[in-house]
Amino acid sequence: MSGATLGVGTSLSTIGGDITTQVEKVDQWLSAAAPDARRRTSTLAETLSMLAGAAKDHAIHYVDHEKPIQELREAGYWLPDFGNLLPDEDRTVTENIEQIARSDEFGALPLGVGQGLLDRYRNFRLYVPKVDTVTAAGALDELTSLLGSADDVHEGTNLVRRPSGILVPQGSSADPRLPRISTLTDEATYRPGPNVTTSPDLGRPPTWARTGGRLLGGAGVALTVWDSAASQWEHDQQYHPEYSTGQRVASAGYNVATEGGGAIAGGLVGAHYGAIAGSFIPIPVVGTVGGALIGGAIGAFIGSKAGKAAGTAIKEAGSAIADGAKEVWGSLFG
Repeated sequence: MSGATLGVGTSLSTIGGDITTQVEKVDQWLSAAAPDARRRTSTLAETLSMLAGAAKDHAIHYVDHEKPIQELREAGYWLPDFGNLLPDEDRTVTENIEQIARSDEFGALPLGVGQGLLDRYRNFRLYVPKVDTVTAAGALDELTSLLGSADDVHEGTNLVRRPSGILVPQGSSADPRLPRISTLTDEATYRPGPNVTTSPDLGRPPTWARTGGRLLGGAGVALTVWDSAASQWEHDQQYHPEYSTGQRVASAGYNVATEGGGAIAGGLVGAHYGAIAGSFIPIPVVGTVGGALIGGAIGAFIGSKAGKAAGTAIKEAGSAIADGAKEVWGSLFG
């Protein structure tokens, strides 16, 4: 709508100018009615110019104020578009990399999942209880009960009874409860060696994983800030060519402070609670850890969208707070 309206406005202005130019060119062979024709043409051109200005103002008001709020009401705004992760054949390689990196889908999914894996990577030396999962509590209680009970004790050795009635050492290969103990051990503990935990708060990742996670987290924040600033800059270039460089910097900075800041905060909160929710619902094949990672990615995406929506609402609000914030940015960069 806005692009078409803006195009019509520009066309009307151009047509008005062309009419005036053509009349002046044929002025020498016009009849005595030439002055009247020029007057009518001038009036028509002026009317067209006024219409063009009104159409342009309407288009700019729509894209600046109405369209952002309208997008928030559409379901598509809140759903990931995986097409944003695919290259567009009409763009160059550099343009594709930029567009993909700036998308919410990239920040929440490939980048977010990668950061989540590094934050949760552990290399335990001992068996560590899975206190970060909901299902592990029952398994740990049952495992403790099995390991702490015996049918008999002989010379300090715990014995358990097989179905045939024979007593065998507890925990030995002949222990009939061994398969169940092995299953419960996997459900209730992380075995020694490389593991991916459900919660990033359990234990401490190796230095390389911790550093990598921080780098990915910093990259996600940087990409969000970059997208917020670049999107506003591109918008102002198209719809506000009259802006000075200082005005564009102020506009981009305000967008970073509102939409960008909201997206960063919302993404962090969403990822945290999304991971918690995901750990309650183990997903087939990927399990509890996968549920936490996927839940965190979904939470980060929705949180980022919600943060941007909050930032948009602040920008569009006609409150004194929003106006005052704009004045501050304008005084700093205008």
